[in-house]
Amino acid sequence: MAVGDFVWCDLSTLRPETTRPFYRDLFGWDYSVNQLPDGSDYTVAASRVGEAAGIFEMPRKFQEMKLPSFWMGYIEVGDADAAVASARENGGKVELGPVPFQDGARIALIRDPLGAGFTVIENSGLPVRSDNALEGSMIWNALYVSDAARVISFYEHLFGWRFKPSSGAGETYSHYQILNSNGRHVADLVQAPEALRGSFEFWGIHFSVADRDRAKATVEAKGGAVLYEDDDAVLVQDPDGAAFFVAVPKAGAPSEDASASKSPFRYWKPAAALAVLWGAFLLDQSWVWGLIFLAWAIPALRTGETHLIEPVRKRETPVLFWSITLTWIILSAAVLIYGL
Repeated sequence: MAVGDFVWCDLSTLRPETTRPFYRDLFGWDYSVNQLPDGSDYTVAASRVGEAAGIFEMPRKFQEMKLPSFWMGYIEVGDADAAVASARENGGKVELGPVPFQDGARIALIRDPLGAGFTVIENSGLPVRSDNALEGSMIWNALYVSDAARVISFYEHLFGWRFKPSSGAGETYSHYQILNSNGRHVADLVQAPEALRGSFEFWGIHFSVADRDRAKATVEAKGGAVLYEDDDAVLVQDPDGAAFFVAVPKAGAPSEDASASKSPFRYWKPAAALAVLWGAFLLDQSWVWGLIFLAWAIPALRTGETHLIEPVRKRETPVLFWSITLTWIILSAAVLIYGL
């Protein structure tokens, strides 16, 4: 389970009929409409590499609060009820939930002590966000606040995150790397004055584009606006006012610390598995295949994605996903029983 990792995002918009064409033109998204447990429509957008985001009409509760359209990141947790309790105990505010979501998942919308909103999701079955995904996919998340000291402890308690200062710690403008419990860099925290940040405290979502100049031109041509840009990303706004970033993925951007990626022992697990397979073949120990089949099934149950020639995701093709995963489990049991 990817606890503390970003796995999904969606757009709460006042005018879905306006924003859907905008994002289709910008990212090339295709759409399918699902129904949530409460009966409301939930549009799922798909890029070339699979499901990318959700789009839905803002609930009346939030419209009455005069909220603007907004993008929201989803963070995996093991227990949504425990996450809600921790958020309240540490100065956060729970706006919604936990409530049922798609495919047996449960979600809760939370605001940190400064008001930045995010969603926690339990039992999502979603793969962890890829930092190098193709155009139209979420590739990064960053928290922009006025006072980092007021939220760091909140997130440490909630997700077990660690905050590693990378520049300007203690100054007006500060930058921190956010590391999950495994030490992987999963997001950034940026403390910035209002002149740079704007009037909101918020989680920013970065989407992948192949050409940022073309993306900017599309945003403006389709009724959006370019708000700010630097060397890394461009902050833009859709026609309904929701802000997000577009960025070109950095070539070979690591998903783990650079030191770990350069280690000659990084791939010891597949190397060891290969050695075991050859040993089982030479010694005629067929039961080892049972362990291999089980090793394929367990990650699939945890992430909601398996492989057979190509990736198969539970959210997209649940029948095929479960057919493959149960095949690994059944073969594992049969080979272990026969071999032993």
